[in-house]
Amino acid sequence: MRVAMRYNLYLAETGDAKGGGRFIEEPDQVDNFVFQTRGGPLDPFEQALSQALTAAFDAGAFEFPELVAALNAGGSRAPDGAAWTEPTLDAELDRLGQALFQPVSGGIAA
Repeated sequence: MRVAMRYNLYLAETGDAKGGGRFIEEPDQVDNFVFQTRGGPLDPFEQALSQALTAAFDAGAFEFPELVAALNAGGSRAPDGAAWTEPTLDAELDRLGQALFQPVSGGIAA
């Protein structure tokens, strides 16, 4: 005769027949936040900015004034062609960030 072994005494012998309703959400009843999803590839400006920011971080710039200085020193320019300032970089990063967190109600994001 074979004896069944219980490896975890705190687990129930059998699971529930259906999932717990506490954590399961109905797709039509919650906002679906699209996270880090874009509608298409980066445009040339966004690609250049991402490369310039990566180079600035690699060079050790982590504080906002350091990032602005590193972007300007590396030749990166704001969308209007002017040198970066803290307010213009803040506004551009905010604009780009808003595109990543668009709520989609009542459906699955494409």
